[in-house]
Amino acid sequence: MKFNIWTLLFQIINFVVLLFILKRILYKPIREIIEKRRGLIAKTVEDAEKTKKEAQELKEKHEEEMKKVKELQGQMLEQTRDESLKDRNKLLHEAEQDAAKIIEKEKALFDAEKRRVEAGLKNKTLEIASIFASNLLEDIADEELHKAIVRKFMKGNGGIVSDITKIKGKDETVAIELVTAYPLNMDDIKLFQETLESHIAKKVKINTTVDKTLIAGLKMKAYDMIYDSSLAGQVNALASRLKETT
Repeated sequence: MKFNIWTLLFQIINFVVLLFILKRILYKPIREIIEKRRGLIAKTVEDAEKTKKEAQELKEKHEEEMKKVKELQGQMLEQTRDESLKDRNKLLHEAEQDAAKIIEKEKALFDAEKRRVEAGLKNKTLEIASIFASNLLEDIADEELHKAIVRKFMKGNGGIVSDITKIKGKDETVAIELVTAYPLNMDDIKLFQETLESHIAKKVKINTTVDKTLIAGLKMKAYDMIYDSSLAGQVNALASRLKETT
């Protein structure tokens, strides 16, 4: 095969022209497309990095906000716990005070009821004792004991005379009532009358009645004053003193 230099040269020129045409028609547009694509990719990467950064910042901000929320929740829980504890302590204190008042009130009621029952028992006991003593005295008392009590009363009438003389009345006569367990004889009545008249310098009028419940002795009434020396009166007086002292 014969080598033709012109043919080779012509082919080289054709190839160069083809390259030039391809460059003008295909390579430059493709390069521009590639550059645009590269720029778009770079921008996309940049946007992605920016978005990632923003997302990270949002995440950090969210975490910070959540941390603050948790701290606030903790503070609110602590405050609520403290307030609940204060309310609980307040309620407990009020309940203790109410319970103390109730206990004190119940104790006062119990003490009052106890005193009432004790007083009732004491009065009942004294009443029974008085009845027993009166019955016993009725069994052992007789007219001789009665006369002895009357004579003792008449001899010791200084206090009676003193009380009567202190009463300044216009009446010339003093009315005296004698209640006795047994009838008085006229001599005893006359002696008692004369003794009083000599001391008070007034006429004395004596009215006598009999009351067996006195057991023995007598009870005397002058003006609004009463002098009781009967056994029943002494028993009742003793019971009254016991009520006052116990």
